[in-house]
Amino acid sequence: MRKAIIIIMVILGTFLLIGAVSAQEDTNIKKATVKIYDFEPGVLWTPRALQLKNGDAIAGYVEYDGNGQFQKGTGVTAWYVGSGLNGDIDPHHTKLIKAKFFFKNKKGKVKTKTVHGTGGHISTKLIKGYTPYKAKVTYMVIK
Repeated sequence: MRKAIIIIMVILGTFLLIGAVSAQEDTNIKKATVKIYDFEPGVLWTPRALQLKNGDAIAGYVEYDGNGQFQKGTGVTAWYVGSGLNGDIDPHHTKLIKAKFFFKNKKGKVKTKTVHGTGGHISTKLIKGYTPYKAKVTYMVIK
């Protein structure tokens, strides 16, 4: 009986491993670096965003006061730009997985924060005395 359970566990483990490997081949994981901008209200983000070939864009921002769209902090956000006329708030083909934020103080010392996500937006709190200046973003292209 014990031997049969071990054999069944080995077979199930093999199927799980095969499934994980084939699922990994279907995903298209990419990395990019975006600059963090302190956008003024009413300024279009698209010209400063990283434009992806799939019609989506990714931009980094810092918000010092909080507003109707974003809380106080820094983050990266993705949205569908399309041809510029048919944009959308949500990304159509991009899912943000992870963002590593880089902060620098006046002396040049750098601190980082890594935040995981599952959608079109990843954000984090500011570090006192430090200014966010870039983020390395890991994202998945959804087909």
